Amino acid sequence: MMNNMTKLEDYLECSTIDDCLSEQMCQADAVLNKNVCYCIHTATKAERDGKCNTGDISVPGNGLEHDVIPLHNIPKNVQGLVPDANNETISTSHGSKNQTNPTPLSTPHISDIDSTVLLQIFIPITVALLLLFLVAIFIVKRSKACNRKSKRNDKVIRNSEDVQLLDRMNFVNKNPTYFFSERGEKDPKKIPINNIPYDKVTLQDIVGEGAFGQVYRGQNFAENDAGEYVAIKILKDGVSNEVKEDFEREVDIMSAFDHENILKLIGIIQRGPTETPYMVFEYMVHGDLADLLRRNDPAMRSSDRDITLEKTDLIDISTQIANGMTYLTSKHFVHRDLATRNCLVGEGFVVKISDFGMARDVYTCDYYRIGGSRMLPVRWMSPESMKYGRFTTESDIWAFGVVLWEIFSYGRQPYYGHSNEEVVRFLDEGIMLQRPDECPSTIYHIMLGCWKKNPKERIPYQKIHKHLVDFSKEILRNVHHHRPILNSESDP
Repeated sequence: MMNNMTKLEDYLECSTIDDCLSEQMCQADAVLNKNVCYCIHTATKAERDGKCNTGDISVPGNGLEHDVIPLHNIPKNVQGLVPDANNETISTSHGSKNQTNPTPLSTPHISDIDSTVLLQIFIPITVALLLLFLVAIFIVKRSKACNRKSKRNDKVIRNSEDVQLLDRMNFVNKNPTYFFSERGEKDPKKIPINNIPYDKVTLQDIVGEGAFGQVYRGQNFAENDAGEYVAIKILKDGVSNEVKEDFEREVDIMSAFDHENILKLIGIIQRGPTETPYMVFEYMVHGDLADLLRRNDPAMRSSDRDITLEKTDLIDISTQIANGMTYLTSKHFVHRDLATRNCLVGEGFVVKISDFGMARDVYTCDYYRIGGSRMLPVRWMSPESMKYGRFTTESDIWAFGVVLWEIFSYGRQPYYGHSNEEVVRFLDEGIMLQRPDECPSTIYHIMLGCWKKNPKERIPYQKIHKHLVDFSKEILRNVHHHRPILNSESDP
């Protein structure tokens, strides 16, 4: 009986599971009345050295044989995992037995490993999904903003075919100052260019400056020792090849002109075989016409002004510009940028058409960049130039009508108070400039004749010049008879 008696000192006593070895658990023993370590796989008490009894498991009656734990003494969390002698898994669920292979228990640290693996997978996926969500939000907002912008442009600028004008204007050709019309000569006869020695010209002060170049007032001593005042146009260092090509093209074109109302190119100054030459023009003492008109605006006129323009002077200025444009037309040249800023005024109010190149640079508010094209003078452009990039003598006639409006409004910007986009819309809808205050009815009739929608219906320059000459003569006759007619009594 002593051999069968169970002694506490034969088994591994415990207070918590930490006192037991791996794959053991701490459980109260009803016989020993103490907590001892149980081996999970064999369902036996662990020996004092921690070893588990590997002998066969048997349950003889109600007693204890070979230290085998009766089934009713097996802890509940171990029941169902202990194999019986028939290799069956004991189940406490409704007393049923399920035929299966013995299921090994997981070690305690397995769940920790699984949690770590799950976190390593879950966190990157979550971050990736969050980034995709943010990118999707950005794309949606960007798309909505583009759609709103496109709708605004559609509302402001569309032609009769529902095509955006600004898109079509991207195809506008390059816009040099002058060019041969399709009816023009392919190789016009040019007046030989005079080469002026560098040491015969002195530069004095700047009369115009822009991003690409400067215009100096100076003296030319090549013709006589007293020297004559001239204007010297110089490009700045580092300008693009495109600007240089335009500069050289202007030299070639200007050398072909010889007219009293076209600015005269006196010559060029060659500095070297690879350097852009200086252009030497006759000097116009009163500067550009736009500035002169604004200085004489009745609303802004000051008492200390150095010069005063009368209504008869305005008509004479208009006649001179028409005369110069008639000459260009006879030479089959198209100006493309006719405006008061490109007309210079000399002694005796002599007006000469030019493009000093600085005008496009200094008067930047008069030009509008469309897409990748050059800066374009949209407020002076005809509808066909705006829509199709077509520049002809007829489009110059349209611009002349705007020049008349500038002259009789004392240099105000056409469509002032409206944006360039609105001006494009006005042209498409046929909205014309209104008659300036105190503008003679005859002059406004000429303006309207220049603004016919059909280019072929516009008044040719020869008739414009004749109308202005006749009107000027009529004014002189009526002034002689003390009958002022400059301010018409009725609108056209």
